[in-house]
Amino acid sequence: MGCIEMSMLGKMLGFGRNEHYDRAIRLFDQGLYEEAIASFDKVDLNGSKDPLTERLAMFYKAEAHANLGNSCMKGGCWERAEEHFRTALQIHPHYADLHFNLALVLRRAMRYEESVAELDCALDINPGFAKAHFHRGLVKYAMEDRPAGIESLKHALDLEPGFGTDAYHLGMEAHGKGYYAGALQAFERVSATEVDDILFHYRLGDDLYRRGMLSEAVAEYRKALEINPNYADIRNHLGIALSASGKQEEALEAFQGAVKASPAYAEAWLNKGVTLRDLGKAERAAEAFRKVLEFDPENLLALKNLAEADRSIAA
Repeated sequence: MGCIEMSMLGKMLGFGRNEHYDRAIRLFDQGLYEEAIASFDKVDLNGSKDPLTERLAMFYKAEAHANLGNSCMKGGCWERAEEHFRTALQIHPHYADLHFNLALVLRRAMRYEESVAELDCALDINPGFAKAHFHRGLVKYAMEDRPAGIESLKHALDLEPGFGTDAYHLGMEAHGKGYYAGALQAFERVSATEVDDILFHYRLGDDLYRRGMLSEAVAEYRKALEINPNYADIRNHLGIALSASGKQEEALEAFQGAVKASPAYAEAWLNKGVTLRDLGKAERAAEAFRKVLEFDPENLLALKNLAEADRSIAA
């Protein structure tokens, strides 16, 4: 997705621990990603090891590279975009949006096999990622593996009805008649209006959240989910905004929806665990933190919170 989100505790836990980290976060929030990366690279230069701050720095460094990759892609700088996405994936290989965006770059370069491999990675992480299924269909069709292409396109439509435009149906009609070049052209023209509306509400929600307008952010996330409820990232962000609003039970419901939509979503499991902990449900919180560690064994926040939950259960 474009959008990667750290645990709701991430920034708070990092501030004040390291001057380079603090400066980097300020630069990051201003959109000065190149400068932020340079500062994140200096976090451990003072010689005092702080594993949590170093981990947070790596997280935001990855997000900075992802944002730079998106900017390069919009500007047609495909090679630079690939470099940024690959760097981000070296740090965080479990983010479906990063694999998806890299796949778009590779498809543009007609490196179809590599593009499919990245889309498959995205779908392994988030099987309900409709846009990834759709683009996998386009790539497979362009590779002349048309049965697989049609299967992926149909699956994308099942997940996201917004893909069912006139161009989509024209493409299916042309395919049925054997007009394969025309079919591919039609599929390429498929309007993603509904998908774009989802992303608009999602990104507006993120912006409102950053500005502290929590109820407005919640409303935008809900608008996005009304169009399609299968977006794990949006459910996770909704949970974060609800938690910040003091609505822990509703936040828990949102996080549960996120992990149901994307069972390997470690960040949502972490946020679910934190919420359960805050609700006094230590045993269920411990289960959630163990889930995080299944997918991210070195997650320091999960390890710390699991230890605390276990102590609470034993007391």
